[in-house]
Amino acid sequence: MSELFFVGIKDPTEIRKELLTSSKNLIDSLRRYEKYKILRETKTANIIELKRVFDELLILNKKLRGKLPKIPIKSPNIGEVKLEQKAVKKAVKQLPQNKLDVLEAELSKIEERLGNLD
Repeated sequence: MSELFFVGIKDPTEIRKELLTSSKNLIDSLRRYEKYKILRETKTANIIELKRVFDELLILNKKLRGKLPKIPIKSPNIGEVKLEQKAVKKAVKQLPQNKLDVLEAELSKIEERLGNLD
């Protein structure tokens, strides 16, 4: 036959409060975990949908490029740019002085950009 042992507990109401508080915290943690699981599933579903849409866009882009006419792309020659700069300078001389200053500033910015490209 098994013997029963009893242990005395000091302040049983305080221990009962602590147990209930721990149970409440555990339930709150489980609730947050369930929200996290739902959020993770939603994120995964959205990522899958995004990949599907992206793949569809790639296919549609290829179809569109297939339908467009083939035109070779010409790169601008440096000589053409210099001729354009001379034409701009001639046009600038014909403008009034205040607009002339603005255009010269813009032209210097463009020349700086061209210098940076070389």
